[in-house]
Amino acid sequence: MPHGISPTGRPIVDAHMHLYDSHAVRYAVFEHRDPTFEALVGDYGALPRSYSLDDYLRATRSRNVSGLVWHEFIAEDSLEEIAWAQLLAASAPLPIALVGLVDFADPGLPRRLEAYREIPGLSAVRQHLGWDENAPLRRMAARPDFMSDPAWLEGLGTLEGLDLRCGLEVFAPQLPDLLGVVRAHPDIGFTIAVMGWPTDRSADGFSRWRSDMLALGRCDNTCGSISAVECVFGLGWSEVEVGPWIMSVIEAFGPERCMFGSHLPIDGLSYGFDRLYDAYERIVSGFSEDEKDAMFRGTAAAWFRIS
Repeated sequence: MPHGISPTGRPIVDAHMHLYDSHAVRYAVFEHRDPTFEALVGDYGALPRSYSLDDYLRATRSRNVSGLVWHEFIAEDSLEEIAWAQLLAASAPLPIALVGLVDFADPGLPRRLEAYREIPGLSAVRQHLGWDENAPLRRMAARPDFMSDPAWLEGLGTLEGLDLRCGLEVFAPQLPDLLGVVRAHPDIGFTIAVMGWPTDRSADGFSRWRSDMLALGRCDNTCGSISAVECVFGLGWSEVEVGPWIMSVIEAFGPERCMFGSHLPIDGLSYGFDRLYDAYERIVSGFSEDEKDAMFRGTAAAWFRIS
């Protein structure tokens, strides 16, 4: 297979990527070094201060990208950011679904959700709940117990009936707590982001993570998102290393509930889009064309309602 070229030219919906403009919206991570962000993504000094749709299309020109799922990017004002993204999506030459930031413990949650419902193309929300007991810098949440907090759970419950997917970004040791939340809310569709974010890549760690992912996959209201490989396995990840983990996600959720994302532009700090998607292609080469179409396009298009 020529480098960076899908042998079929199949359409791709990128299930997890970012676009942003630090001249229009304030991002504190670009104003000063953020140790927590760095602990999660690595040395981000080379990350562009603005990343436009044109930048993305240049980076992905080797493939037939037919749709995008834009995720919020830790702006100081997330409502200002989503308004910027809405304007971008309205004029884009390809469909873009939007994923907005929420805090289910925030008393202002109803107002935020009401505002989100007025935004065309916003089909999902997410909250960063990652908490590493052993590494204080690798903590995306204010505390570790949100998924058992009655007020937080009440806030999550307000999604029922709103037709918004929900992404809860957690680390692998938190997957049992996430499973309890998913089972208690069968009417909410949950995106299991970043492959369940493995943190222990030993044989025992793999076994525990795989068991937890299989349990989540048995819940019909879940969808597995494979992205941010460079965050999980490091900027120098290898295809041999990541292959068994990706195949286990597909085993847990099935091709019809798995989707691939680039995580651009953060992926650009590692090997970049072409090498990542070459690896995806080779890892799933044994699947049928229909199954590949689901993982590279169809699942994300249906899950995030991309026409």
